[in-house]
Amino acid sequence: MRAAVFLGPKVIEIQEREKPYIKDDELLVKVKAAGICGTDVKIFNGEKKIEVPKIIGHEFSGEVFEVGNRVKDFVSGDRVAVEPIIPCGSCYSCKSDRFNLCLSRPTIGYEYDGGFADYVRIPSSAIKAGNVIKLSAEVSFEEGALAEPAAACINGNRKLRKQTDEILWIIGDGPIGLIHVQLAKNIGFKKIILSGENEAKLFLGKEFGARFVINIRKENVEKSLLELTDGNGVDQIIIAVNNIKVVIQALPLLKKGGLLILFAGFSPDSKVTMDLNLIHYREISIIGSSGHSARDLKEAVDLMKNKKLNLMPLITQRFALDEITSGINLKKEQKGIKQIIEMER
Repeated sequence: MRAAVFLGPKVIEIQEREKPYIKDDELLVKVKAAGICGTDVKIFNGEKKIEVPKIIGHEFSGEVFEVGNRVKDFVSGDRVAVEPIIPCGSCYSCKSDRFNLCLSRPTIGYEYDGGFADYVRIPSSAIKAGNVIKLSAEVSFEEGALAEPAAACINGNRKLRKQTDEILWIIGDGPIGLIHVQLAKNIGFKKIILSGENEAKLFLGKEFGARFVINIRKENVEKSLLELTDGNGVDQIIIAVNNIKVVIQALPLLKKGGLLILFAGFSPDSKVTMDLNLIHYREISIIGSSGHSARDLKEAVDLMKNKKLNLMPLITQRFALDEITSGINLKKEQKGIKQIIEMER
């Protein structure tokens, strides 16, 4: 089989490998589509450390190709998406139903070989955890691959206060910010503000449900935001960009009692200096959102099936597997919105 093998910083090699052997309690999935994620860029750049050589790629979907003799509920030909984070099921996080915060959480595409290959082995631990989600005919393989980032957004949106008359500001017009807009609209938020730097993405954000958009390259963000909120600021914020300065700029624009969700991950050396009295006296809450679980992935698939989540407009570039480095570089340069590897391209 063909596989995109990460050998070290800035080096991915397309190799011919033997098709993975599966045990009686495992599945073999023939990959149809795989998304390129910002984390793949971090791995490629050497910012996120993983053992090498490794087949990366954690956003993928495909067809069940082989079924272990002891595996039930799946047959060859089943269309599936796969939740890559595998919970242990026994740590305190897992026991409190917070599988995304599992203390071990080995992940397909990091610890296990991932989806940038013709075939991927699904270990028994992933099957037992319910990580293999069947796709109905209404959900394409490309959508199935994007169920993973959508699942992360679902986990983040779950942390919002469901007071839908409040003003929600989503910072970042990339694929994550645009998914957050759709999910917030589904919840019922009537006043969503999306800020970003690309007119086409902001236009798409309005189509998805943002009531107002702010182009940070053309407008003074603070001035525009205060004008849109009668000088009061916003009630809730989702930060979907990894720019640490944005956190400092956003905090004073929260109303008293406001909520700020740090959705984006930041570089390991990120440090901020902030006025703690601003948080204390205004009773501002700051929480993080990280990862997702099989429950979130299934919800993403169901939303797409029921036409409540539209991810196809996010796909702006499609590549063959041997063009993966070009796709990663485009992702790094933030050209387009979402890049997909089509395995049969």
